[in-house]
Amino acid sequence: MKWLLGIVILFFMNAALSQFSDIEKDIIIERTIEFISESFDAADIDYTTFIEDFYLLIDNPLNINKASFEDLTRLNLLSDIQIQEILDYRYRYKQFLTIYELGAITSIDRNTVQVILPFIYVGKVVEKRINWKNALKYGKHDVLMRYQRVLEEKEGYQSLPDSILLENPNKVYQGNPDRYYIRHRYTYKNKISYGFTGEKDAGETFFRADNTYGFDFYSAHLAINDVGRIKKIIVGDYHANFGQGLNIWTGFNMGRTVQTLKVKQSGTGLRPYTSANESQFFRGVGLTVDFHKIESTVFASFKRIDAAISDADTLDADMVIDNFQLTGYHRTLNEIAKKNTVGEMVLGAASSFQTNRFKINITGLYSKYSSSFGGNSRLYNQFNFMGEENLSFGLDYQYVLPKLSFFGEVASSTNAKFNTINGLLWQVDPKLDLVFVHRYLDKANQNLFSNNFARSSQNGQGIYLGIESRLNAKMSASVFYDQSKSDWFRYLIDGPSVERSFLGQLAYDINRYANVYIRLRSRLKERNISGGDYAITPQSTQETQSIRLHYSQRVNRQFSVKTRIEWSRYEFNGEKSNGLLMYQDVIYTLNKIPLKLYGRYAMFDTDDYNARIYAYENDLLYVFSVPGYFYQGFRTYLMAKYDIGKKMDLWVRWSRTSYTNQNTISSGLEQINDHHKSDIKVQLKIRF
Repeated sequence: MKWLLGIVILFFMNAALSQFSDIEKDIIIERTIEFISESFDAADIDYTTFIEDFYLLIDNPLNINKASFEDLTRLNLLSDIQIQEILDYRYRYKQFLTIYELGAITSIDRNTVQVILPFIYVGKVVEKRINWKNALKYGKHDVLMRYQRVLEEKEGYQSLPDSILLENPNKVYQGNPDRYYIRHRYTYKNKISYGFTGEKDAGETFFRADNTYGFDFYSAHLAINDVGRIKKIIVGDYHANFGQGLNIWTGFNMGRTVQTLKVKQSGTGLRPYTSANESQFFRGVGLTVDFHKIESTVFASFKRIDAAISDADTLDADMVIDNFQLTGYHRTLNEIAKKNTVGEMVLGAASSFQTNRFKINITGLYSKYSSSFGGNSRLYNQFNFMGEENLSFGLDYQYVLPKLSFFGEVASSTNAKFNTINGLLWQVDPKLDLVFVHRYLDKANQNLFSNNFARSSQNGQGIYLGIESRLNAKMSASVFYDQSKSDWFRYLIDGPSVERSFLGQLAYDINRYANVYIRLRSRLKERNISGGDYAITPQSTQETQSIRLHYSQRVNRQFSVKTRIEWSRYEFNGEKSNGLLMYQDVIYTLNKIPLKLYGRYAMFDTDDYNARIYAYENDLLYVFSVPGYFYQGFRTYLMAKYDIGKKMDLWVRWSRTSYTNQNTISSGLEQINDHHKSDIKVQLKIRF
């Protein structure tokens, strides 16, 4: 009854507030981040490179009279059919005279126009070369400095006697619990970008021991675009993303999300790397040359990566790679010993042919490592790559017709085991869209840089069906169903298996400033039953379900509120657990001083970790929090953003999770011997 009463009070309180004002650009960005973030059941995904495009496009919006198919794809807010209809309209009428002409395109409704408005404009098409004097004078510099710390003491930071450390030197972290981050980036329109990033994680040393040069991780880049035939040239750290991600894709890939139609990956080729993930990027040089309908890219990379290596069992190699360490953490002596142990050299190329509606692209990648990939006794790893060098190829395509868009890719390495993804997007009616995707991933495929829609490179075939319907001007519905099967063993699955996922959402825009949606999500997969004396462990079905009700309202220019209640259920081998989360968010902007305040109060009650519920939180710029709520307790966060003049912004954020049924939090060196966990974050941004 207390939960029910709380829900009723919160919803009626929000509905009673009814003053409105214009939607600001930062609100659209926040909604977009949450829309993507809440689709991943993980708290540590780095969205920096992906989201940064939105901020760059705010400062440098696209001229819709000049933007290419690739440019409009960067928005991640339009389908291929919508983009093609924009280009067809521009070709038919030579140019857009006003932004409101977008309303004449049948596939684009009012809500879509409203969402993309901050990122586009209508202007004359003027071809300009880079003016280097203007670049030096009018370019923009952004400097970010960030500090983070968990306030409670963790086991890894306790002082231990030398006798204990002598027996087990990995029982402590070598550095302090502070996390430091600094980034400088310069941009001149969409023509020039350079910058560097430095980061020290909590527990890592700083200006001592293994990090005598300060930060544990450094990254830098220089990128120049559109210089004659040269479309892109990059020196330093960069991403390389092509096709559907079957052959070459570094960094973030959306995969399945609540945006049911956004399943086609749009490879952007080469782009600067600006985040702090320490593994998913290339380091070297890259060049893209444009010959009108033909575009060619070449790139080379060499960097050292973290891995556990051991003596080889044969005379053919001195050392073999047991596994990669992708976390980027170098806190204990054991983690430090794995740092930069393997050299990785990569050579790649891509060449595409494109017409108004059709594009085909060929990619090739050669990789070589300083140590050999070793074998593994586990059955599910029997087909993994072994050796020091690998060669892979890919062929991807897209073909856009009125109301139809076809896309896909096929890829293989030298062992001739092919993967393929093919899809169709169909605008059945101006109010109804459908997408269908089929994938086949061979169990022995060995493309080492695959990062695709299925989030896997081996052992699976499946179908995905997504439907989105705009029922009327205020109501929309979206559904997806995904089913896949594996013919070989997987981690924790000793045999062939099946997996099914379903999501359904009904959304209602009460008015321009308030909306509500209800979402049902279900996932079923097979997993080993632990325990028992089995040569091969039998499987049982694991099923997770959740129902969410969410209400948000922009009350006026100063005040916004969000209310959510979500229920989850987990069932496996006869065991069941449930979870419940309810939170209230408030965002308030002061009138007389440039201060914006964010706050949340959340209550959660789950039977165990299996019934956890993830929820996006507002955080510092380029910091993304999607914590999992589990066990029983309360969570609060408060954040303030203060504009210090026109060139400086300051963020301060405090959060605390308190458990009512736990006396310790986490385990191992991360264990906190208390029932609460608090952290503080401070960030300063300087523009000049």
